[in-house]
Amino acid sequence: MTSPVTDSGRTGAGAAYADLIANDGHLLAGAVAVIAAGDGPLVVHGPGAEHHTGLVLALAFLAAGVPEEEAVAAALTAEPHPAALRQALADVAGLGGVEPYLLRNGLTVTHFLALRERFAGDDAGFAAGDVS
Repeated sequence: MTSPVTDSGRTGAGAAYADLIANDGHLLAGAVAVIAAGDGPLVVHGPGAEHHTGLVLALAFLAAGVPEEEAVAAALTAEPHPAALRQALADVAGLGGVEPYLLRNGLTVTHFLALRERFAGDDAGFAAGDVS
């Protein structure tokens, strides 16, 4: 079966993100679930030399209801491939959007509520400078 995400002809980080989104959404949703379950400061990092941190953070912030511009700006502080991150988020949007994508891949309504509580409002500690 072909996928418009993986059949895009991208290389490098863009191809890696496209493959991750198309084939391993459960891993992304699982990482976002860990962020949702946290109750204090968290350190988010990718395994080995992989750089999925920015994508995971962007998905978590967007799932929390953070406005897209703010979510992307914050996630970009942890992302060495800004164009790949923006394309990955466009790919997720093309698959129905962040919420449906994460729900299809295992995130629950309880996770969404926890993310919104964690990152909503000024006293939740969310600002682009808080992410590193």
